[in-house]
This record gives sequence, structure tokens and C-alpha cells, in this order.
Amino acid sequence: MEKAGAGTRLVSYIIDAIILWVIGAILGFIFMAIGAGYGVASSIIVLLISIGYFTYFFGNGQTPGMKVMKIKLCGTDGTYPIGYGKGFVRWIGMLISALVIYIGFLWILIDKDKQGWHDKIADTYVVVE
Repeated sequence: MEKAGAGTRLVSYIIDAIILWVIGAILGFIFMAIGAGYGVASSIIVLLISIGYFTYFFGNGQTPGMKVMKIKLCGTDGTYPIGYGKGFVRWIGMLISALVIYIGFLWILIDKDKQGWHDKIADTYVVVE
């Protein structure tokens, strides 16, 4: 299994972030059109969409960004796809990776297996297809 490099992974995440931004913008316009504004409830909805997006796609082995970049997510034991439970754990791991000035993501640059903290927490690798 060839592990995916940090640059490829970053581009795949940017693609996913753009997709989520578009979904959030559309929802924002809908909330404003119905007079709901963009308050706490709409923020919670956008958060739930993000959780659902990453849990679903991680669980199935690839986000749309990963598909474009020809990388996929597998368990350290070779399991593919990893399933929704591990997908959710990996999403939680991403939050932890971001908490301390993104060190958990930068860890990919120095780790021999190219794992970030979120990968280590969920026992996953990002590999080249």
C-alpha cells in the first residue's frame, strides 16, 4: 500500500471544503429567504451536514475530493471500506488534529506512515488507488 502524500491529501480536503462551502451557502440563502437568518439553529444544521458528509464518505472509503485525487481511506489492517463507526471516529480525530494549531495535520509531514493524529486515532491510512 503506497501512502498518499500531504500535498495530495490537502488538495482532496480543499475540494471537500469547497463542496461543503457550496452546500452551506445554498442553505444560508434558503434560511435568509424564509426569514430564518443564519443563527444557532442553522449553524447546527451546517455542522450536522459536515459530520454526516465526512462520516458517510469516510465510512465508504472515499470523499469526493479523495476520488478526484485518486486516493482512498483504509484501515491499518487493510480493511476497505472502514465503515461508518470508524468514519465518525476519524472525523472526531480531525477536530482533535485541528485543536492545537493544526499540529495533528502537520504530523503527516514527519510521520513514517504519513498519518495525521486523526488517522492514528481511527487506525486508518490514506493510500493511493
